[in-house]
Amino acid sequence: MHSLNKNGGNMNKVINLKQLKKIRINFKNKKIGLCHGAFDILHNGHLFHFKEAKKKVDILVVSVTADKFIFKGPNQPYNNENARAKFLEHIGIIDYIYIDNNLTAEKILADLKPDIYFKGKDYNEKDLTGNLNKEIKILKKNKGKILITQTQMLSSTKIVNNFFKPFESNIDNYLRNLKKNNAFEKIKNVFSKLEEKTINVIGEPIIDTYIHCEMAGLTTKDPAVSSIIKKKEVVPGGVIAVAKIISKFVKQVNFYSFGKTNELKKIFKNYKNTKVINLDTKQPMQIKTRYINSTRYEKLLQVTNFRKNTFSYEAKKSIVKKIKKIKKNLIICDFGIGLFEDEVLQCIENLKAKKFLNVQSNSMNLGYNLFTKYKSFNYLSLDEREWKLALGEDKIKSIGKIMKLKKNNKLSCSITLGKQGSEYLWKNQKAKSPVFIEKTLDTTGCGDAYFAITSLMIECGLEKNLISFVGNSYAGMHSQFFGNSKITEKITFAKYIKSILNR
Repeated sequence: MHSLNKNGGNMNKVINLKQLKKIRINFKNKKIGLCHGAFDILHNGHLFHFKEAKKKVDILVVSVTADKFIFKGPNQPYNNENARAKFLEHIGIIDYIYIDNNLTAEKILADLKPDIYFKGKDYNEKDLTGNLNKEIKILKKNKGKILITQTQMLSSTKIVNNFFKPFESNIDNYLRNLKKNNAFEKIKNVFSKLEEKTINVIGEPIIDTYIHCEMAGLTTKDPAVSSIIKKKEVVPGGVIAVAKIISKFVKQVNFYSFGKTNELKKIFKNYKNTKVINLDTKQPMQIKTRYINSTRYEKLLQVTNFRKNTFSYEAKKSIVKKIKKIKKNLIICDFGIGLFEDEVLQCIENLKAKKFLNVQSNSMNLGYNLFTKYKSFNYLSLDEREWKLALGEDKIKSIGKIMKLKKNNKLSCSITLGKQGSEYLWKNQKAKSPVFIEKTLDTTGCGDAYFAITSLMIECGLEKNLISFVGNSYAGMHSQFFGNSKITEKITFAKYIKSILNR
């Protein structure tokens, strides 16, 4: 092995960033190659790839993607980043191994400046992520080139899905049937269509404040919980989270909401394709403060600053004037905070745009904010409790009764059922999807995530029996982060879907 120590001392193959940057400096006259990937379950395909790469270079570096940047499905990676790196150390033709804490290979390419960047022949197909072009630009900048090895193709993910069985048999069979029907290609085509779409989103903003506490016990004089504040997080939610999700998939989002203009601009600072249309600059945003047990992520208490907004007559007139300009489509996020009432509600009812509706029942409006106040919509997504509140039934027994709410063959709806999955209903048909991620960190915003992504799928004509599958997959990924603190990117989501269907 080539030593980074100029005095020739022995060193481990697993190196840090400082050592990585020294490789190009210390070996100026050597040809350096890079292989990059997860390298989870090693197989012959990996070995042949490394062998062909080593034939072309003097020094071969293999970079391993860190665990937190791998989104390939439940229980993946099967081996953690340190185990994967240690295993690679036993392959003699590899000179150095580096654990890369980035989503793409762009930074390591800039730091290492390899002569050749090796990829497998699956990259002869259209690059799903779009990252390869960015990586090639960095290579060219440093006079490097890409080389596609022509070795046998195998898949770690396929091995995990087929032999380590991350899903129960009924879910596994469900996914196999989707694979047979080319589900991924159909979903990918819809993603492409969305890139040219402008989507209108209207709703009420909510700011979620999380105060993480260390529990000390009970106070001595009262039966009250005593705790110490460890950290505070402020995460925009409500319609803001929905707009952010949609912005990751479409060309432009027209965002209709209210609040101080400078606050809204700050929230959407990094969302360049989102145009904010402020309906009322004088209205405050509802703030929900949640106190969290930091060791177990249990929610201890929620405090809200006010129940609902009150809009003046002049403000309503101005809002109606802006809403009347909306054409083609409108995603409505009604959290019962006061916007969707009186003249504003009537104006939305009169719009000829295709309407996607989510009406939330929560602790502040339970039993008062029901979807039945709307007479005109094309798609409705609610959880089971919200359906029950509106229909006045203990159980939703009749799909027919739901669909007869409106005599329109274009009407469709979703029922989200938590750990039981979801159902998508249209005409006299339904398609049910299970959940794929059972271990969740936080379910806050998952219903909104499901609503946002299924609305986009319907807007672009995805095959109906795939709607709930896409919705559950995206909501499951959303549940892996606290609140709406992280919005799953389109590329990450596409890779996840491709992975769980790889069997």
